[in-house]
Amino acid sequence: MKAVFSYIVVLFSAMTYAVLFDRNAGSIMTVFLIVVPVVSVFLTVYASRKMNFEFVTDENILKKNCRSTFSIHVSKDTFLPLPVISFELTVSEHFRRPEFDVYRFSMSENRDISIDIELVPEVCGNAVVSLGKYYITDYLGIFRFRIRTSEISENIIIMPEIREADDYGGIIHSIYSTLPDNDDDNSSVYVSGRTAVPGYEYRSYVPGDSLKKINWKLSSKRNELFVRKDESGGITLPNIILDITQFGEDRKKRSGLSVLEQITEGALSLLNECIKNGIECVFVYPRSGIMHTESVTSYDDIERISGEIFRYMDNPGNICLQHDETSKSSEVNIVYAAGVSEELAGKAEASVTGGNSVKVVIPEQVYGADTVPVTELWLQRDDFSLNRVI
Repeated sequence: MKAVFSYIVVLFSAMTYAVLFDRNAGSIMTVFLIVVPVVSVFLTVYASRKMNFEFVTDENILKKNCRSTFSIHVSKDTFLPLPVISFELTVSEHFRRPEFDVYRFSMSENRDISIDIELVPEVCGNAVVSLGKYYITDYLGIFRFRIRTSEISENIIIMPEIREADDYGGIIHSIYSTLPDNDDDNSSVYVSGRTAVPGYEYRSYVPGDSLKKINWKLSSKRNELFVRKDESGGITLPNIILDITQFGEDRKKRSGLSVLEQITEGALSLLNECIKNGIECVFVYPRSGIMHTESVTSYDDIERISGEIFRYMDNPGNICLQHDETSKSSEVNIVYAAGVSEELAGKAEASVTGGNSVKVVIPEQVYGADTVPVTELWLQRDDFSLNRVI
């Protein structure tokens, strides 16, 4: 705007000079000041329609706190040199604030140019990098025009970390104690071995056996480790559930993203700890508006889920804690949530009344006197260790 105002002042001065002092010289200056900017504007507008912007990245899945480089590829379909071009970079709150948010450059004889941009992802989730507000300045630097091209928006998945907590012993022991025996007293399956447990055959644990086959309840009763020899299809696995129903628009802000990151990484970390202790699990998380269920039997399953979990997690699903009537035993549910809502507390109470076990895990910083009480509440600390609220 200052450049346009200065141009008008100079043009007015040339016209004044032609009227008051020298008509010929003043007229030449006036024509020059009119024709040259018009030509400049015409060529600039023409050239701006021959430009193309493209966002280039080698991968759309990033690890946290690892500096990543993206490229903005700009090309032109004209031999005309282009004066100053600018665009604005916008990134979601998942990234560290970039050093620059407006980039300016010019193009002479080169038909294309690449601009490298470094970003540091700090919070896991479905991040967005956008390019927009493209402008071009004419050759005289007087006028600026909007480049008529669509904005570019790229989704980037920032993977959650699987943490190693200092203390998971409390909740792991709690899971062991609440897991059903998974033994059907009425089963007709052959019984043998000195354990004499109806429905299955067991033997003593031998070093090298998989921890997944240990019957922890039986072992605790007999004070000796026993391994199941033939698996039953009716085994009840603990459900680790990720509840994001309490996130609204805050999920797009840094504070909300941090809480979502905490409960997501906490759920995945507990999955990992369960697998390390021989407890296979069922992981339930929102995916395209419904609660998606996956069996987790190894670390590879957790690593695969961590790369996919945010891809379709834009809409929260409606969690269900009701007892499965087709199951012959009760269920163990560990719910990771941003807080205890009245709805979640009601579902947990109904599930416990139906004979199930429900453990609710929330970040320690959101716990307060106004937290809705539940039967079993655990607090996740900053180091991802868990502490049960008495």
